Amino acid sequence: MNMKKLIAFFASVFVVSGLMAQNAWINEIHYDNTGTDADEFVEVIIENAGTYDLADFAIDLYNGNDGKTYSQKLISEYTVGATSGNFTFYYLNYTAAGGSIQNGAPDGLCLSYQGNLIAGQFLSYEGTLTAVDGPASGSASVDIGVSEVNSPVGQSLQLSGTGSQYGAFVWQAPAAATMGQLNNGQVLGTYNPDPEPSNYPTSFAAAGIGLSAHLTWTDATGAQLPVSYLIKASSTSTIATPVDGTPEADDGDLSDGTGAWNIAYGEQAYMWNELAASSHFYFKIFPYTNYGSYINYKTDGTIPAAEATTQAILHLYNFDDGLDPWTQFSVTGDQTWVHDTIHGIDGSGCAKMSGYSAANLDNQDWLISPALDLTNANNTKLHFYNAENYGNGTNPLVVLISTDYSSGNPTTNGSWTDISLEIALSEGAWAWTPSGYVDISDYNQSNVHIAFKYTSTTADAPTWEVDNVLITSTSGVGVNEAENSGPAIEVYPNPSKSWFFLKISDAGSYDVSLIDSGGRRIMNRTVNEGATRLDVKALNSGIYFVIVRDKSTGYTSSARVIVR
Repeated sequence: MNMKKLIAFFASVFVVSGLMAQNAWINEIHYDNTGTDADEFVEVIIENAGTYDLADFAIDLYNGNDGKTYSQKLISEYTVGATSGNFTFYYLNYTAAGGSIQNGAPDGLCLSYQGNLIAGQFLSYEGTLTAVDGPASGSASVDIGVSEVNSPVGQSLQLSGTGSQYGAFVWQAPAAATMGQLNNGQVLGTYNPDPEPSNYPTSFAAAGIGLSAHLTWTDATGAQLPVSYLIKASSTSTIATPVDGTPEADDGDLSDGTGAWNIAYGEQAYMWNELAASSHFYFKIFPYTNYGSYINYKTDGTIPAAEATTQAILHLYNFDDGLDPWTQFSVTGDQTWVHDTIHGIDGSGCAKMSGYSAANLDNQDWLISPALDLTNANNTKLHFYNAENYGNGTNPLVVLISTDYSSGNPTTNGSWTDISLEIALSEGAWAWTPSGYVDISDYNQSNVHIAFKYTSTTADAPTWEVDNVLITSTSGVGVNEAENSGPAIEVYPNPSKSWFFLKISDAGSYDVSLIDSGGRRIMNRTVNEGATRLDVKALNSGIYFVIVRDKSTGYTSSARVIVR
C-alpha cells in the first residue's frame, strides 16, 4: 500500500478527536421523481450498530440557496432494515412522515455523530454548496455526480460496488429503489482492489456538432479491463493527469476552461454539451479500475487525445420578449401560439400552444420562423428545447422546413418537409428536452423557414412549449460572413474586466443578448446603431457571446467576449 493510501486508510479509521471513527455512511437517496413526489427517503449504513446509541447519529438536510439546514432527524427515528454481516441499514421515508426532501440545483445532506460531521459525509446533488450552520458548518459539499431529474417513481440514487467503507463504492444513476436493503450491485465485505487497466481505448475521436463535441472510442481490451473512463476536457492543450487514489468528480461546465466526466466501460461514446460557440477544445481519456480511495488510473505511455471545434451561432431565438419575428397561423380552431412569460427553460419566456379551453378542442396551428438566408452556411444544424404536458401521446409536435414558403396559410403556400423523425421530443410533465442537433445543410438557400406544427383533437389536447431555437454553422463560415445578412459588429476591449463597447455599423434597431457558455441568457436589451457600453463587472470570469439580431430582418451576428 503506498503512502497516500496508507494515510487515507488511517484517516478513515480515526477522527480528529482521537476516538474510534464510526464506519457509517449515506447509502441511498430518493429526493425527486416525475409527477407528485413519492416515497422520498434517505438510507444510512452503520457497522456494528449495536455498540452505539443511535440517537448520537443524525441526518441534516441542507438548502442549497442559503447553506442552512432545514431538517434534522436522528437515526433513532429511522426504521431499521436488513443486516448484512456487521452492517445494518436504517432508512426514513420523509414523505410518509409528512416531510419532504428538496429537489436540488443544488441541495444536500450530511451524516454526523454526536454533532460532528463524519468525514466525507456532506453530500449534495445537482451542484455543490457550503454549509453555514449545523454539523457541516463551514464545509463544502461533495457532489455525488448523479441526479434524479425526470426519473420515474420507484427509483433512487444508490451506491454500488464491493467493500466495507464508503470510499469503495460509487454513486449510480437512478435505479429501482432498495430502501432498507442492499443496493443493486452492492456487496458488503472485504475489498481487493484491481490493478490498473492493461490498455487504453483505441480510435478516440472528437467532432464538433453545433455547440457540442461528440466523442467516440473503442473499448480497451486486455487482461485487466477498466470499470470506467475519465474524460478530461480543456480549452487549452494542457490537460492535468489524474492521480491514483483521488477520484475526479464530474464537471460538465467548461466556462472556466476545464472539465471532467466519468463514463462507464462499454459506453464508447459521449456528447459534451453546452460548449462555447466557435471554440476549440481538447480531450484526453483515462481508463481506470476501482473507486474512491482505491481508484487506479492508467496514465503511462501515450494517452489517447482528440480535438474538436464547435460551430458558430447563426440564429438564436429565445422568445423572451415575444414571438416576433416568428409568426403564428391558425389553420383550425380558435386557440393560437402565444408568448408564455413563466415556463421558459431559463425561467423567462417561451412559445406555447394549447388546444384546451374548458375542454379539448380541434386545432391546427403553425409557428413559423422568419425567412433565413443560409446560402453561405456550412454543415448547418438546428437545435431547440421543447416541453409537453397534459397529452396522451397521440398528437406530438411536428417540425417542418421549407424553401419556398412566403406568407399566409402554410398548408396551401409552400412545400414543407417533415424532419420530426430526427428530433427528440419531451415525454411530458413539463420536462424540457433538447431536440438534438438536426442536420439541415441540404437547405442552404436564401429563403428557409422552420415551422412547429401543433395539432389537437377532442381526445387529446396537449400543451407544447418551444424555447431557445438555435441554428449553427461550421465556425468561420455562414450567415455572418454573407453579404447583406447579419449586422456588422465590433466588440472592444476584449478581454474585458468591467465593461466593453459593442459597436454596430449598420443603421437600425437591434435586439442584443449576452449568452454564457451554457447557453443561458445573462443580459438582453434593445440598442440602435453606434457604440453601446455593456457592464459586465458583476459576471463571473469566462467566455460569453454577444448575439445581435436585426429587428427588421431577423438576421443575427455574434461575437465572443472574454470576461476576466
